[in-house]
Amino acid sequence: MTEPKRVIGKIIKLSDDGWGFISSKEIPFTRIFFHWTSLNQDTSHFKELKRGDEVEFTPIEVDGKGWRAIKIDVLEPEPKPVEIEKDGNA
Repeated sequence: MTEPKRVIGKIIKLSDDGWGFISSKEIPFTRIFFHWTSLNQDTSHFKELKRGDEVEFTPIEVDGKGWRAIKIDVLEPEPKPVEIEKDGNA
């Protein structure tokens, strides 16, 4: 049996009750539900999450309920490049 495909998405909604939604270009036009219990233990805690956080997860389709995200890892943001100003006096 092969491992289900992992996909990248962004958190678009968080509730105070421990659930939220993710969007992904790989599953277009769909809000993917997740529960705090689906976060991997070595990633951020639910209370640390914010809208726009990038995540990697395994999507599963639940009959009659739609897409769910499991085995969620929060990805570190890419460092922004530092612009070095050139001194015009050189």
